[in-house]
Amino acid sequence: MLTGDPSVDAALTVLDGLADRPVREHVAVFDAVHGALQDRLAETRD
Repeated sequence: MLTGDPSVDAALTVLDGLADRPVREHVAVFDAVHGALQDRLAETRD
C-alpha cells in the first residue's frame, strides 16, 4: 500500500515479507517501523 509520502512508504516496505521471518524478529521490525513513522511525524510538526 502506497501512501504518497516517500518516507512513510519506505518505512512500511520493511513490513513486506514479515510473515516469512521468525516471530522472534517481529518486535524489532515493528519497533523500527514505529520509530521511522514517529520521526516522520516529528518532521511534519516542525
